[in-house]
Amino acid sequence: MLVAATVSPLPRPVLDAAQRVLANRIDLNRAVPDGRALEAAVLKSGVVTTPTTREAPANSKSALLALRTSLLAVLGGDGAAPVEPVARAAPPIKGEPPRAPAPQAALADPAADGPETARTLLGHTDAALSRLKLLQAASQPADVRADASVPRSELRVEIPMLLGTQTGILQLMVERDGKHKRDQERQRGWRMRFAMNFSETGEVGADIALLGRAASISIWAAAPETANALDEMLPELAPAIQRHGLELTSLRVHRSAPRSARATPGRLLDSAR
Repeated sequence: MLVAATVSPLPRPVLDAAQRVLANRIDLNRAVPDGRALEAAVLKSGVVTTPTTREAPANSKSALLALRTSLLAVLGGDGAAPVEPVARAAPPIKGEPPRAPAPQAALADPAADGPETARTLLGHTDAALSRLKLLQAASQPADVRADASVPRSELRVEIPMLLGTQTGILQLMVERDGKHKRDQERQRGWRMRFAMNFSETGEVGADIALLGRAASISIWAAAPETANALDEMLPELAPAIQRHGLELTSLRVHRSAPRSARATPGRLLDSAR
């Protein structure tokens, strides 16, 4: 890794800025994250706009912008930074289940000189900032008409996670049912879906539906051996969930990733300006 290298072609300001980006990762090697850790990670994802204070840690968007500024200083303001095609997550689209690509290899050649390395890193930084814009757009209410009932709310974020020495991206989607806001007697439903991908596990994810205290949980794994291991853990997982005061209506493991909805004309547009 360039940031951890003993001898790096990048100057100290760039390395410090890159460290601040990496500081937003959740380290799975230390402990399983609890609800508060996940909430903090969502707020630091850069998708949710929060007030900026001196005490508050930099979110991913501000950290990426600072990294971009330091890289441009190295390159003398030259922002032209073509990026080689890499395996990226599918574009965030409302209603689509989250999917996680396999972790990427090193972004740059450690043997390259400073300007070449900075240009490569700048390209990936710009790509990450563009990805944040897509996530923010996908998290906008689906229906903002004045005469509409409560707009369908869907939040999509990406949270970096460290397992071993490998960084993977947790694709997280949280959705609530706002159809019955005027009916105070009716319980509001929530749904959370996520996917992550590490070389040791392959792609795994879950679909969790919550209505009041009743929970329906569907776990899936693309790799058969991982699905089998998860299936064997179900007798331990069910009591652990119930200890948190939830009533399980269903808990099952699927041996394949969820299918995407069929694309409709005009859903995605490629443009060049």
